[in-house]
Amino acid sequence: MPVRRGHVAPQNTFLDTIIRKFDSQSRKFIIANARVENCAIIFCNDGFCAMCGYSRAEIMQKPCTCNFLYGPHTKRLAIAQMAQALLGSEERKVEINLYRKDAPSSPLLIAHFRPLIGQE
Repeated sequence: MPVRRGHVAPQNTFLDTIIRKFDSQSRKFIIANARVENCAIIFCNDGFCAMCGYSRAEIMQKPCTCNFLYGPHTKRLAIAQMAQALLGSEERKVEINLYRKDAPSSPLLIAHFRPLIGQE
């Protein structure tokens, strides 16, 4: 039996294509559904889980703003820029301090947001 990787619908070839493309490039990423409240995360790859220290089950259905990764030095301006990029459907690179679950005192990454417009 194949391993289910998140809540991606089995017949959604658009999402399957995105997942295969980014997984093959060894990228760490999430996919969220902009049509539901809080733009809930519907997929996260193994690289993202390893990077942030959370299990897939802990990440699924959280807001795509990844507020569970905010820490003491996460700036409000960076959060606002990230939200603007996500709501405005524009690609943007935002320098934001996000934190691992098991290391809340050391910043984790700079995020690159790329909204994708998909199928209905």
